[in-house]
Amino acid sequence: MKSSVAPADPSAEPSALGAQVLLVNACMFVFGIVLLLMGSLLPTLRVSAAHAGSLGSLPLAGVLLATIVIGPVFDKAGAKTILALSLLLVAGALAVMPSLTSYPALAAAAMAYGFGGGILNTATNALVSVLHASSRASSLNLLGFSFSLGAIAAPLLMSVAHGRLSSAAMLHLLAVAPALILLLLLPMPFPPGLRAGTPPRVLLRTLLHPAIWIFAILLLFESANENCVFVWAGKLTADIFPVFSNHADLALVAVTIALGTGRLIASFASHRMASRALLLLSCAVLVSGSAIVAISAHAQAGYAGMVAGFSILGLGMAPIFPTALALAGDRFPSETGTVFGAVMAVALVGGTSGPLLGGWLAAHGPAEVLFVPVAAAFAIAPLTLFAARSRVS
Repeated sequence: MKSSVAPADPSAEPSALGAQVLLVNACMFVFGIVLLLMGSLLPTLRVSAAHAGSLGSLPLAGVLLATIVIGPVFDKAGAKTILALSLLLVAGALAVMPSLTSYPALAAAAMAYGFGGGILNTATNALVSVLHASSRASSLNLLGFSFSLGAIAAPLLMSVAHGRLSSAAMLHLLAVAPALILLLLLPMPFPPGLRAGTPPRVLLRTLLHPAIWIFAILLLFESANENCVFVWAGKLTADIFPVFSNHADLALVAVTIALGTGRLIASFASHRMASRALLLLSCAVLVSGSAIVAISAHAQAGYAGMVAGFSILGLGMAPIFPTALALAGDRFPSETGTVFGAVMAVALVGGTSGPLLGGWLAAHGPAEVLFVPVAAAFAIAPLTLFAARSRVS
């Protein structure tokens, strides 16, 4: 269904647009912190193993719930109100957590900041797609770089603060960031919803278009790949090179740094390359990195090669998610929130299954985990060609 509503110019003043972009990237930085925060926080919480497992999953459940419901709200109401709500939820939940002593209260706070983070993730991606209609791939990759910075910041800050600041002080400090962004956001103008007068059932009817589900399946493969690699990079390295087990985390660090670096590079490269070409190149790099890791796994002195291979693998993964979202935004410019919410919700399901699939493969040999990134690349390449050729009718 082709929209009859053309995307409006989101801002009359370039300076206002620049301020909006900075603020949106700051919001994505906060989401990066939120997504990985519980992993750093759990060791400081006095809860049972069963409750710890639940607390680890509740923020992700909140992210998934928000991703499912927020898309049509964005298209109808615009970004400002829902971004303000999400920042308030995150700041409030982080601020009160140090004073909570019961598991139900901690669970509610974890769910709340996860829900707020999920809104931030969907709304910032959709808003950047609206604000930068002529350079979606570049801008969304830059947004992905902001996420990577936030994802690195949470464990890094916790590590640096250990022994210097209590976990309560650290949470209060982290709560300041979304609170400050909220104060900056409130007086700032944002574009209204592009489908403000459209009934929700009409917006949801957009999801019947088959192209949307091509993008959804593509992102499902990529999300499964990313989460599998992040969970298994260090474990795979430690299993193959036990003498270097104390350095196994270097493989994970290599992937993390490469992912952020790759998105920054892709932000510039997408000005010179079509999105389809960038995705196909990423798939080739992904397979190359996997091959280097596999070859290194069978070499006596292959530890350095394995870390290098994981770095290349991370560079290959980096542009896929934001660039695929950019293609989806090109296809559905006036229903961005609804479409992004749907495809990102499917991607989250893939992200949950990736580490489990890696575990099943690892039972047949550690290096078998590499089947996941290779299979993802060989699935994403044809899906990219189908998605790029499809037209909104």
